[in-house]
Amino acid sequence: VCGPGEAERSVCTVSIGRPLDEVISITLVSSSLDCRKSMLRFNRRIILKVCCRHKDLTTRTNVLLVRQSVVTPGNGVVFTYRSKKNTKRNCDIQLFSPSGIFENPVTSNTSHTCRVLINAPPSVKIRIQALHIALPFNTTGAQSTYIMIRDMDALKTNVFNGQQLFLWHSSGNMAEVEFHGDYLNSKGTFRAEYSFLQTPQIWALWEDCEEKGRERQP
Repeated sequence: VCGPGEAERSVCTVSIGRPLDEVISITLVSSSLDCRKSMLRFNRRIILKVCCRHKDLTTRTNVLLVRQSVVTPGNGVVFTYRSKKNTKRNCDIQLFSPSGIFENPVTSNTSHTCRVLINAPPSVKIRIQALHIALPFNTTGAQSTYIMIRDMDALKTNVFNGQQLFLWHSSGNMAEVEFHGDYLNSKGTFRAEYSFLQTPQIWALWEDCEEKGRERQP
């Protein structure tokens, strides 16, 4: 997992990103880790410890973080990965570029919500500044119309309703902005600016996003 010169770090993280319509499969080829400390595989809301060789795992989404802790020289893992098409399609949008502006996605499917997924390299934080909220909030729809922002590193969720603009910071490198209620019916009723906050010693693997700042919607 760790790159050259990183064996003295307490934690090494590899981040693999694919287009939004793909999922990732990994195979653990070899490992010299103590299984009590193990390798950590993080898949958005799921955390699994893995140390068995030739173990195959497949993500539910298009981003995978592999985190190895308690790193010592001569110890580590070797794994292979591949991607395949995700058969489940939705209205989600994913952002990889270091800064930009996004709006609420919409859908005609009343049984689904829409999300904006922001993925930064490991050790990078995310800042979201709400710029525009234009929903006609009323007494009947106010409770069901709101925005949820999940900090995927801390597994913490903040809920924003009403028309007051807000500023949000992550503690990790992944954020999910989920829209509910009237936001799903009218494009452009919410607009925000996001940016990556850099920290030192970043090592990441981002493959085949086609261009810097890829934004893809199924």
